Amino acid sequence: MTEKPPGSFRILHTADWHLGKLLIDQSREEEHDRFLDWLLDVVKEQEIDAIILAGDVFDTTNPPQSAQERYFNFVSALHRQGDCSLVVIAGNHDSAAHLEAPRMVLSALNTHVVGSPAEDPQARILFLPDDDNPRVAIAMLPFLRERDLRIGRAWERASEIRAKVVAGIKCRYDETAEAVTAAGVTCQVVATGHLTVRGTVDSDSERDIHIGGLGEVSSDIFPETFSYIALGHLHRPQSIEGDNRVCYAGSPIALSFSEAEDVKEVRIVDVTQDRITQNGLPIPVQRRLAQLRTTNAELEKAIQEFDPVPGELRTWVEVFIEDVSTEQDLFDRVCRLADDQDFDVLKVVRAKANPGVGMDAGESTDDEAFESLLNDPASVFDHLLEQQPQYDDEDIQNLRAAFAELVELNEQSEPLEAS
Repeated sequence: MTEKPPGSFRILHTADWHLGKLLIDQSREEEHDRFLDWLLDVVKEQEIDAIILAGDVFDTTNPPQSAQERYFNFVSALHRQGDCSLVVIAGNHDSAAHLEAPRMVLSALNTHVVGSPAEDPQARILFLPDDDNPRVAIAMLPFLRERDLRIGRAWERASEIRAKVVAGIKCRYDETAEAVTAAGVTCQVVATGHLTVRGTVDSDSERDIHIGGLGEVSSDIFPETFSYIALGHLHRPQSIEGDNRVCYAGSPIALSFSEAEDVKEVRIVDVTQDRITQNGLPIPVQRRLAQLRTTNAELEKAIQEFDPVPGELRTWVEVFIEDVSTEQDLFDRVCRLADDQDFDVLKVVRAKANPGVGMDAGESTDDEAFESLLNDPASVFDHLLEQQPQYDDEDIQNLRAAFAELVELNEQSEPLEAS
């Protein structure tokens, strides 16, 4: 890690914690605890002045009590440790109202939270360390939901929705940049966001962020006013080719087996009066996810010889098997074969779909396959559309957009309190 430049304001950019997340049916709490302990050490050792958490603090809009406790414990520990601000925006997995509810209390702990964008663009600008001595300005824009972007009409086609969503996102960033200029800001400006930028690489653990995936934008929507754009949503750390201002920190732990080979990191951003520099800081791997590919004939040998790189915690493995029959106890058989190994099998996948099932189910097998389908209603709906030859490509696109909007409205609705 590079030494902190003299006189710089150092920001740590992280995102997509997904507190409360399960992998299959396994808790990630111990991994999250270890990451947060490591993060507190980094703040101290690297002289971090502010943390930006760019959305998806929680995995669901109604997170379990343990996840909320973990979040508040971190906020409290960070405050007790020293003078480091925490900037939090909502992601598409978060409930904006839930995240903002304790905002006034958290502000006393030097934590600044935005669930929904402020109507007044000037109110979106946060000066750090304070208004009287600004070293950096943060343009706080969270995940922008459809209601933040456009007035929808029932008869709109997917192409019209796409144009309005993208135009709405661009408008929010443009008007925020104009507010920065109008305020006469002379320090560097960092913007936040939780969205999908064209030209990036996703993983299996992200869901479409706007209806039918229609909210994908190009990096040129971000005005030059912003020297760095701290993004969340994509779980692989990356910057945009041709515009290294635009960066995803990625998730701190692998959230799906498709991320097994990813090197997780946080971004360290050093801000001085005349420039911004950035570097990645790798996050220690506490639990490794691994994938094993084999044939049915070689299964037993492959499991006995499989020796994944260990982490601090037991490795979790996904096994792909070719040429496998439709036996119902395949998962149990694989687990028995791996019973004396130093890893746990969480998922078994048939390399080819069973033609008799009528649906691929993501190539998964046994009960886990059906659970996976229930967690991905868009795939179920796509399969239904495939069975309807009367629809042309434009009809299918419009139906997908309409269905995805219904799913999003359902996910955004606040759960009712039990009386």
